[in-house]
Amino acid sequence: MIGFSNYGVINNCLTEGKAYIMKKLNIIIAVLFILAFLAPQAEAQPKAVIENPVFTFEAVPDGVHVAHEFIIKNVGDTLLHITNVKPP
Repeated sequence: MIGFSNYGVINNCLTEGKAYIMKKLNIIIAVLFILAFLAPQAEAQPKAVIENPVFTFEAVPDGVHVAHEFIIKNVGDTLLHITNVKPP
């Protein structure tokens, strides 16, 4: 039979055990919360897409200047910078 003096010790042990579990649970939740915000996010990237990347010219007589425009679209998440363009 448990006396009143032992009941306080047992109750105190149970309370300390619950507090220990809650403390560990709070730490785990905090770590998971921090990791969710620190996880590497996909960085925004530009993406160039050429609508018609191939164009075939018909037969052209010598000395005639021909030209064609290629349309380049940015379908990415950020600004696309096109630099160092050189004519052939």
